[in-house]
This record gives sequence, structure tokens and C-alpha cells, in this order.
Amino acid sequence: MKPYFENDSVTLYCGDCLEVLPDLSVSVNLLLTDPPYSRVKSDDWDRLDHTKLEAFLRNVFAAIRPKMARNGAVYCFCWPYFSARLQMLMADYFNILNEIVWMKRQSTGAHCGYQAKASLESLRRFFPETERIVFAEMIGSDAGSAADAGYQDACAGLWAELMRPLIDYFVAARRESGLTAGEIRDRMFELTGKRYVFERHTFSASQWEFPTLEQYEAAATFLPLRRQYEDLRRQYEDLRRCHTPDADNFTDLWLYSPILSGSRERVHCCQKPLRMIQDMITTSTRPGELILDPFAGSGTTGVAAMLTGRRAVLIEQDEKYCDIIADRLIAAEGDLFARVEGA
Repeated sequence: MKPYFENDSVTLYCGDCLEVLPDLSVSVNLLLTDPPYSRVKSDDWDRLDHTKLEAFLRNVFAAIRPKMARNGAVYCFCWPYFSARLQMLMADYFNILNEIVWMKRQSTGAHCGYQAKASLESLRRFFPETERIVFAEMIGSDAGSAADAGYQDACAGLWAELMRPLIDYFVAARRESGLTAGEIRDRMFELTGKRYVFERHTFSASQWEFPTLEQYEAAATFLPLRRQYEDLRRQYEDLRRCHTPDADNFTDLWLYSPILSGSRERVHCCQKPLRMIQDMITTSTRPGELILDPFAGSGTTGVAAMLTGRRAVLIEQDEKYCDIIADRLIAAEGDLFARVEGA
């Protein structure tokens, strides 16, 4: 499929994501998306009931999972009343880590939008002042539901596959040394006071762990470990899922001011704050990595990717919003150019 818009950082497709996704040849580091909420908005795209939305999202996640990098992360926005069902279905495709609560208040903490106008007398249940974000990862995603019998073993297997370059490095060093497992345990006990930790968790894919600096330096006195520990540490961090939150988003309760009706920057009824999306991207990706948003809406994910030095693939079925997204991306290009020129 031909892109609707494309620049050096972002590729935008106009169409149904279920038709576009199968043709994408990408390795996605972060899935960040805001699918329909199920009859929360009056727009045609939000007319699905919960059962139909769940079936639709299953097809979407099934199409996306083969495109994900093994150390990839996932953020999926949802309405509070649907979050439990969303987590249950996502657990069949990803490893659920958190349900993040986004408190939609002004920076002063004051209520805003519909919450500020709520009639307490008419309420029959608690007023939703939050949105939820299900945070997940790819590790364990091939194991199926968390209730399945071999789930933890499958997670360990995927972890070992991800860390295979480091495991092979340590196994080769042991093979070159000619030492038995017992001899290594005895030497490590003499040097560190711990007999089993290094030998059991460094040379085997089962329960593999990255060694501490103390363990590595001790082992290097009798094993041919020629690489610098910090080089190995950097490789280990690169192989792991990126997670570098800051003071605004390190807990599971986030306070970001929403984009309210009447705001000059608002171009979509479900538009998310740019700073929040930027924080999500910088927390869960490294510069240059790829983000996928199959429900692009206002295109904020693409703008945030550009401004943070990442790449993005966006899919939006409404041509009107594709035009808005393209305009926003062009404006973001201008902002970046101005920054470089002013540097």
C-alpha cells in the first residue's frame, strides 16, 4: 500500500488497520495506540459495543504481534469501564505489566472539562475523571494466557532467546577454560563466598541472569572473560526492553492536563497531550527506534516520535484526519529545522 504521507521519520497510511497491517514489513519497538472506547463518543467509529470491540481488538493485536521486536513495549489507552476486559484479552498476546491511571486535571490539580460541570445529584455511579493505559511487553507473549500451564517456562525461554548473544559469550569462555561446573563453583566460593550463583545463572539459558560486577571480576581471574564489564552491561541494556521513566511518569498514576474543547491545539475529540506521548516514547524506546500507532487519530504519536528522534508508522482510516496529521507532521518538520538553524 502506498503511504498517504511520508517523511524521513514518519510513514502515514490511510485505511483500515486490519487491511494495512499484514503488508507492513517492520520490526516495532513500541506499540502506542488509542483504539475506540466503545460508545463513549458519538462518532461513527465509536459505535461498537464491548463485545464487538473486543473481537475487533483481538484481530488487531493478532496482526501486530508478529511485527513486534522481542524486547518491545505496548501502551494501549482505554476507558475505565473497559479496562478489565482489555487486560484480559491483551494477556493472550502480551505480558501485562501495569494499568496506568491518567488523572485528567489541570496542572493546579483543579477539575476541568466535563468533570468541572458534573451534577452530583444526577450521578448513579462515580464520575470518570481518568483514562486507563494498559502497559505491557513482548516477553512471554508467545505463551498465551497467564493462566496456561507452561507460562513461566515459556517466558524464561523467550528471555533466554533474547539474551542469546551474552549467553553464548559466557558458554564459550567456560568451554575454552576446560573447567568443570564443580571447579567453577569451588573457585567462585573461594573468591566471593557464593558457590552456586554465578555458575548456575551465567552459563545456562535456564534462569539466566546478568552477573554483578563482583561476580564478573572474580570469574575473570580464572576464566577467559576478555570483554570489559561495562561493554557487556551496555549490550545487556540494549537487549532488554527500554524503560527510562522520569519524575512525571515513574509511578502508575499520571497527572497530565488534557486538551480541552476550545483549545487552539485541539484537532481531534480524543487528542492526547503531546508531552505525555513524548514521555511515553522516551521511557520505552531508544533514539531511532520504531513506534506503531494503528489508530493514529490526530497524529500526536507521529509528532512526538519526530520531536524525540524516533520513527513511526501511523495508520488512520479517516482521510480528513490523515490530512490533519500530514499538516501537523509538516509543521513539526519546520520546528525541528528551526531548532537546528538556531543551534
